[in-house]
Amino acid sequence: MELPIAVEFAIGSATGLLDCVLFHWIDTLKVRRQDGRPLLMEVKSGLPLARRAGIAGWPRFLAACVGSLYAGFSTNLSLKVPYMASMFAFNALNSRLLARLGMDSGDKKELASAALVGVEVSLMLSPLEMVRIQGQNCGKGGLLSASRAVTATAQAGLIGLWQAWTRGMTATMHRESKYCAGQFFLCAKISEYAQIYLMPPAGDPEALTSESGHGEPGGGAGAGGGAGAPLASPALAAQITGAVLGGIACTVVSHPDDVVKTRMQTHLRGAPLYGTYATFAGSGLHVLRSEGVGALFRGAAFRCLLRVPLGLSVIMVSSSWLRARASEQCQWAPQGERRQGA
Repeated sequence: MELPIAVEFAIGSATGLLDCVLFHWIDTLKVRRQDGRPLLMEVKSGLPLARRAGIAGWPRFLAACVGSLYAGFSTNLSLKVPYMASMFAFNALNSRLLARLGMDSGDKKELASAALVGVEVSLMLSPLEMVRIQGQNCGKGGLLSASRAVTATAQAGLIGLWQAWTRGMTATMHRESKYCAGQFFLCAKISEYAQIYLMPPAGDPEALTSESGHGEPGGGAGAGGGAGAPLASPALAAQITGAVLGGIACTVVSHPDDVVKTRMQTHLRGAPLYGTYATFAGSGLHVLRSEGVGALFRGAAFRCLLRVPLGLSVIMVSSSWLRARASEQCQWAPQGERRQGA
């Protein structure tokens, strides 16, 4: 059965909250690596963290490390929750709209829906990520102060504000379309195939199954699903296999876009390298010519091997559980209402 789009929105919000709390520190390391900054740094000064001599210096140093790694957390939280909620809701909506337009092929519809999600969420995500980066990389503080810092770089007029707040949006769209195709399509397919090899034989009492949305690493076809999509997920091991392998694949192909986006959004108007990173294509060419191909994969280990595989595993398993509970409630409610009316 299909769940209401509002329910998918709520599931996305919950998984986004969990993901952000657990893995914000990896986001911070990735962003700093991409721009060549110290991984553990004084956010205000940009200098590496230094421990004072003696045992007494350790507690302060450890607290400073946590503070450094969770710089920009409030901004990231305000980004991640609406981002994940919108991803789930848009994927459900896109799937239904494409079905009405006559795209009945399951795989084609799921892939097209996922790619569209990437474009749609980028309209909201790109400005929010720029604010987050001001806190993580440039010491501009939390959501409000970092937002004011971005606005302060705008030229006069609405066009100036638009240009300031949409900087890096093209790079975000490129990255998100590839990433969402992985999250909502590739991870689901890998999970389906993994289930064939990982599920115990029929009748095994230890068979590990759970209810959820079909092909859903955080949504997949089951995030709203196609019409009549069954709510039966792969085993837990198959889900995690899909999340890890699919997550690595989609982040490897999208990571150069992420590096370009980080460069553009770190160097805003007034910064010495603002003109160098003026456009998506120009920024990518500059990195290639001046730093080589390897620079386009800076921070890839944090994102491709840690952040996304871990994050997608949590998203996939938690959304699977939440969707199963929501499905039970949707099936139970009408029966309860009929019993009350009897």
